[in-house]
Amino acid sequence: MFDEKSKRMYRLVAWVSGITALAVVVYGIVSAVVTTGSVGAFGSTLVNIEFPLPEFAKPISYFSIASVAFFYSELKLWEERIARLPAQVRSFLRLFGFVVAFASAYEVLYNFMLWGAFFTIQVLQANVNPNTASCCLPVPWNLVFATKAFSALFVISGYSVYFLRGLDRDRTI
Repeated sequence: MFDEKSKRMYRLVAWVSGITALAVVVYGIVSAVVTTGSVGAFGSTLVNIEFPLPEFAKPISYFSIASVAFFYSELKLWEERIARLPAQVRSFLRLFGFVVAFASAYEVLYNFMLWGAFFTIQVLQANVNPNTASCCLPVPWNLVFATKAFSALFVISGYSVYFLRGLDRDRTI
């Protein structure tokens, strides 16, 4: 399908992005357990620091970008094998990807709605920090973390549907 240089590039991107995503997850879990004693603060941990450059990006940003790059690279590397899967399996995967894309898009919109409401409350109380918004008990999710994670999931699942649709002649979902 593509030349050896392209394959090498996709492998490099897959390795770098996969290791980056894994490192961020491990860091988040270890840091949350060390600082709070539970994994429940995982999302806040990945939002509340800026690494490696201050004011540049947060670990959750690296995670979401790395996970999208990893998934795309792996799809390109496995494209020929995926094309050889039975049509029924590819059709099921397209349907599953479509459902996950819908659910993740809903979560992103819901998180932005909550984030806007919490931000409005913070503005009215003269205490503005968009990174601290969390929702909903019993385990509060940091909305920055949830929004970036579900945005990445939306892109991954949406592209999966597009990718799988391109492999079939009928071009249906």
